Amino acid sequence: MGCEKTFADWKNTKRAELRAMIEGEGLRKGDTLCIRALSDLGQGAESKRMQKAISDIGAVLEVVAGAEAPRKKGRPARLKPTPEQKERLCDLWYSPAPNDHVLGRADDIMGAEVDRNKMNYWCGPRDGSAKK
Repeated sequence: MGCEKTFADWKNTKRAELRAMIEGEGLRKGDTLCIRALSDLGQGAESKRMQKAISDIGAVLEVVAGAEAPRKKGRPARLKPTPEQKERLCDLWYSPAPNDHVLGRADDIMGAEVDRNKMNYWCGPRDGSAKK
């Protein structure tokens, strides 16, 4: 964010950096405090108390949107081929082309990395013993 001094709170620090910044080790009158979101100051009443403490010091609070992209939680979206994609993938899978070529083309068709296990799941074993 291009700041002169940085304070960073991490999980399980009990907000030590935030308290140190506000209680005398960093924030002074006339300073500008840049944060990614108001929730960085806490939730609910805690956030309001911190905002008041910052304004009482005489510092300016600035929310810098997009300073860091939020992290997605949970699993990535499940990769599932359309019926047309599945037909193309299975035609490739049962062709005599080498595995590396087939998996590379499958990556292109799906727009994401496809491994042997996914191809087996979608089309069945490559030897054709249990073709879907």
